[in-house]
Amino acid sequence: MQVCCDTNFKIRLDGAIFFKQYLMENHKSLIGTARLKQTYIPEICELINDEETFIKIEAIDGLQYILETLDVEVIENEIIPSLLTLLNYENHHDEVVERMS
Repeated sequence: MQVCCDTNFKIRLDGAIFFKQYLMENHKSLIGTARLKQTYIPEICELINDEETFIKIEAIDGLQYILETLDVEVIENEIIPSLLTLLNYENHHDEVVERMS
C-alpha cells in the first residue's frame, strides 16, 4: 500500500481515516488473518509515527477496533514501540494528549 510513504499530508490523512473506517466496519472479519498482521498493522504503526499529529490520532483511533483481538506478541513488538515513540516525540507530548482527550 505505502500510503504512509506519500509526501502529501492529505493523502496520509485520508489513508489514516480510511484505515479507521475500514477497521471499524470490518474488524470482525479481519481477526486472525495474515492480511491484518502483514498489511494493516505495519501501515497503522507507520501512521502512528507520522509527523502530523492529526494523522497519528486517526491511526490510534482506528487501532482501538482491533487492539483486543491482536496477539500479545504483535502488541509488544509492533504497537507498543509505536505508541512509545509517539509519546516521546520531541516536545509534542502535550499537543498529542490534548487532541486525544
